[in-house]
Amino acid sequence: MKFIYILLLILPTSISANQDSSLTEGYFVAASSSDSVQVKSSGDRLTLTMKNGSNINFDLSDGKFQHQKIFEDAHLELIIKNSERFELIDRETGKVAVFSLAEKLGIFNKLITILVGSALIIAIFQAYLKVNKIWKRKKIEEVANSISIVASLLGFAVLLPFLLNSLINTNDYPAAGKSLIGLVLAALWSLISVGYFVESNRGKGLFRLIIDALSLEKKEHTDLIYSILRPTDKQKIIQILIKLSAIDGEVAAEEIKLIKEFADKWRIDIPNLQPGKPEEVTNLVDLKDLVQSYLDEKPDVEVAKGLRDMITLMSEADHKVTLEEAMAVAEFSGMIGNYVNAEKDRKVDMFEVNIVPQGEKQLRAIKELLPKLNSVHDRGGEVFKIGDFFSEEYSDAVCEKYINLGLYSNSVQKKLSQIRVDNLIGQTCPI
Repeated sequence: MKFIYILLLILPTSISANQDSSLTEGYFVAASSSDSVQVKSSGDRLTLTMKNGSNINFDLSDGKFQHQKIFEDAHLELIIKNSERFELIDRETGKVAVFSLAEKLGIFNKLITILVGSALIIAIFQAYLKVNKIWKRKKIEEVANSISIVASLLGFAVLLPFLLNSLINTNDYPAAGKSLIGLVLAALWSLISVGYFVESNRGKGLFRLIIDALSLEKKEHTDLIYSILRPTDKQKIIQILIKLSAIDGEVAAEEIKLIKEFADKWRIDIPNLQPGKPEEVTNLVDLKDLVQSYLDEKPDVEVAKGLRDMITLMSEADHKVTLEEAMAVAEFSGMIGNYVNAEKDRKVDMFEVNIVPQGEKQLRAIKELLPKLNSVHDRGGEVFKIGDFFSEEYSDAVCEKYINLGLYSNSVQKKLSQIRVDNLIGQTCPI
């Protein structure tokens, strides 16, 4: 069992028990390791709290502090040896951990304890303020539509495991109380978001209201991207999306629908796109040049981030991401990330592709293939540097192109702040 530093929720200065001595409050360290724990008390209960915030509660019963789980028999026991020493015994495995006092609590620790101890009261007051603000407006349809039903339902998925963990595993009832408050709020927001209190929805069943709310949210799921992304060159973004849809040699109906949504929002005419095989399969290099040409126009940073989200959304529109789409998303996300970081005076790692000629025959072949590319001396030999790329997947694909021509190619990661080759990513650069 791993014990680490935590916050102590405690008000008195010592823990009294029906055992032979009392336990001084503070940080205790295990004798056999560097594991440490803090202790808190409330009446006949001792609580050991770990760094991750979870608690193990020991209740005094028949003169012993025992850890009691719901639906299970107690199998952990805490024995106070003296005021600065205690043992934890796992009755199932027979393991014993001995803890000794390392540091007593100061005034600051106790102040934090008071604040943490009042968290449940604050959570209740906070919940009341939230409900009070919206309660008298719950019948307004616009208010109902302004709350996401999906986010409200996800609240159950997030909070329910914490509630069960607090009740069953750790017996941390204050934490369980906070989770329960969150679940009550999630239930209330869910009812309001489906329009349960709206007059015009009277007579509709709850299931019908949920379906209608989900349908409305589906129509509005890209509104945030639209509002953030107000590009100056909308036509070029549509071209990027159209070319991206054809990069894997198959245009999906879902991709066409998404392109049309953006085009309709921006009132842009687009060609008649049909699902299936495109008239022309997009070349990854050409698409990269198109994205770079857009970034060369210096769009706003938030607009550039919106484009990155759109590219990701496009790749996942048909619920499957092909190898070509994955490479495109990785490279373009890296390009846009580099642009955003450059605007904030930050730097990112890149991948450099090199061709290393193995003899005079390959040297002549490279010069014929790439007449404008000059070689440099690196690592004691002659190297042709093809270029820098923003993703390992894309650089590996470029590598394989030259490997298929019988040339030795590799990819290395380098820092923009200093040209430094860390390791060869792979001699054959497989995708």
